[in-house]
Amino acid sequence: MRSLSILVAVLALTLGVFASPVMAGGWAVTTFDNLPDQFVFGHEYTLGYTIRQHGVTPISVDKTEILAVATTGRTLSFPGKSDGAVGHYVATVYFPAGGTYSWQVTQGQFAPQDLATVTVLGAAGSATTDKTAADKAAADKALPADKAVAADKAAAADKAAAADKAAAADKAAAADKAAAAEKAALAGTAVAPASAPATQSSDPVRTALPFAAAAAAALFLWRLVTMFRAARRTRASA
Repeated sequence: MRSLSILVAVLALTLGVFASPVMAGGWAVTTFDNLPDQFVFGHEYTLGYTIRQHGVTPISVDKTEILAVATTGRTLSFPGKSDGAVGHYVATVYFPAGGTYSWQVTQGQFAPQDLATVTVLGAAGSATTDKTAADKAAADKALPADKAVAADKAAAADKAAAADKAAAADKAAAADKAAAAEKAALAGTAVAPASAPATQSSDPVRTALPFAAAAAAALFLWRLVTMFRAARRTRASA
């Protein structure tokens, strides 16, 4: 019984050793093709890397990704995709804010490889925290909206001022027109009697009436004289 217990313990220990890749010599090292001189938030970077078992033999793994953890605790994950040769992967890295990040590469069944910290620069070329960068990005995003609102308000104010000005001009024109009409009416009432004789004198019938009356009177006198002469001749001949 004692020998059986020792055999079982040895077997379990052996299985445990071979089940752990690290303890069985199953460790790996990740090396990058190249890294940018600096990282700037808001930009995408395509990073190629190779996983080598025991630091020598490239090996494919079932899953790999680059993990970046900000000082605020926010974790970013960038999956690696197999690219080209065995054990070579590519991941697209994007930092939404400046600051300091600690990062590592997961290596499938092997233990993750921790990398040195990386400093991500802000838009002005200096590192900022997640909150500061987010606030700045939000403020930058709000600026165009504020400008648009201000422009709309200014345009509305200009439009209202133009409408008021046009209304005032219309009122002034209407007032001037009414004043002119009233003035013309008053002027016409005052001048009418004085212009009546001129109108009458310009009538040809009324102008000819005095001459016609004089002619009729002359004809009447001439007729009387003729009749008187005729009567005298008649008496004389008798």
